[in-house]
Amino acid sequence: MEGEKTRYGFLNVVLVALTEWAIFTCVFAVAGAWPAPDVNEGYYLAKARHSVNPEWCENDFFLNSEDAHGLFFLTLGPLAASATLSTAAWVGRWAGWLALAVGFRHAAVQLFPSFLHRLFAITVFSLAARYTTMAGEWMIGGCEAKVFAWAFVLGAWGEAVRGRWAYAWLLSGAATAFHPLVGGWMMISIGFVAFIQSMKRRCQIDWLNLRDLSCVIAGLVVALYGVWPAMQMSRGVATAIREQAAAIYVVDRLPHHLLPGSFQESLVTRHLLAVIFCGVLYAALPSDSRRQRGLMMVLAAVLISCSGFVISLCEPIAPYFTYGLLRFYWFRLADGLVPLGLCVLLTHFLFLTQSSRLGGLLRSRRSCLVALILCLFAYDSVLQSRHWPLLSDSFHPRSDKRVESVSWDEVCQWVQKETPPTARFLTPRGAASFLWRAQRSEVVAWKNVPQDPISIVEWRDRIIDCFSYDGTIKNLAGSTCSLGISQLNHIANTYNADFIVAPLKSFNAMPRQPQAMYRNKHYVVIKIPVENSIE
Repeated sequence: MEGEKTRYGFLNVVLVALTEWAIFTCVFAVAGAWPAPDVNEGYYLAKARHSVNPEWCENDFFLNSEDAHGLFFLTLGPLAASATLSTAAWVGRWAGWLALAVGFRHAAVQLFPSFLHRLFAITVFSLAARYTTMAGEWMIGGCEAKVFAWAFVLGAWGEAVRGRWAYAWLLSGAATAFHPLVGGWMMISIGFVAFIQSMKRRCQIDWLNLRDLSCVIAGLVVALYGVWPAMQMSRGVATAIREQAAAIYVVDRLPHHLLPGSFQESLVTRHLLAVIFCGVLYAALPSDSRRQRGLMMVLAAVLISCSGFVISLCEPIAPYFTYGLLRFYWFRLADGLVPLGLCVLLTHFLFLTQSSRLGGLLRSRRSCLVALILCLFAYDSVLQSRHWPLLSDSFHPRSDKRVESVSWDEVCQWVQKETPPTARFLTPRGAASFLWRAQRSEVVAWKNVPQDPISIVEWRDRIIDCFSYDGTIKNLAGSTCSLGISQLNHIANTYNADFIVAPLKSFNAMPRQPQAMYRNKHYVVIKIPVENSIE
């Protein structure tokens, strides 16, 4: 009888966990179900397919560059190579949302006694993760390496809440294997907070027993799977090249993620308000050791972010030194953990606090506050549903926001059917999904910036050659056609390009229009070099 009760209790726990995982996965899907390919899916899944089948788009500059996301390619590569990229994206998305759901529940189950509390918490987290970030970080969206890394980070945060620092370190090592920066910053934070905790207790670090020491070593070994390839990309590269690549990466290509002076003021304001609100809620709540450990992780992430701001102040004095440091995404961890801290604190404040400094006010306003948050989530869900592929075909992938989506898809379909698989193309600067849709190689794409220093410098050279009016990256054309037939032919010969896909406006503005192989309402395809060109 006792055995049956034990078995029944175990099955009940499993059933509850499975139910919550399913519901939490759907909460994330509400926000992330954009048409494929999403912003970075063309980048990651094209790389994943190429890693398994190097002959696919074998002449593409970006696909042949080095990368440090080997575990993601190992995991998703076989699917991306054997199925359509859209199928791979949706399978990967649901796997990523499920992983995030498992990680979040693991973190929340120690802090909240009931499913309803955890459901409210994930509702707040879903909103905060999308509306309180400062540097454009996200975790709920398309299929890419960092989504799985963030899932392990959430799990590591849950272990930190439990005070099991060695296990938190191990899970962060797994996150690092998927994404060196997401997981790497979490490993640094865990090491820092665990050390502070041990000093407060005036005892030796708990990691020194055999079990925990094994976890620490295993975490380092697993992390090396992601860190080692990243380190190797710069090995043997001249200092001048590394400095130039860092400047290109930080200033020219990704200042919205890396350079604080380029962040949107509205995003910075919302993020700072979220941090301040977390502080106010923390002050109003009674002490709790588990919650405090989790919030120390959030504080560590905020301190890392502040360090990034301090480093950025050195730009006028030592620009290359500054860029070399800022390329490591100092603001990424705070963008993810501040929403987590906010959802934990707000849920505790609204539901689990019996007496607080604001208790009287809270009791009279609690229902209104909860209703307001749930209404915001419902309203946000209605807005998000406008882009759900199963409900509407009027929305197009976010990767295609800089092209005329319908015409772009049509021209890419023509290219895939009517041109050789080995052909190399010049494409519009705003195009981000050519590899995905046309499955043909590109000379260069603004979206697809490589990771290794040598390729980054070459990427900039190619961008300038193909799009620049004046030899700088600040004054770029929308199409190589805009630079004239002579330059178009020069680029075609230099980079062995066979065709160009050009916006119809750029084509019509050419002094002498070459014969188009294909045209639709917004795009043309031209065979290059253009013979007998006279300008």
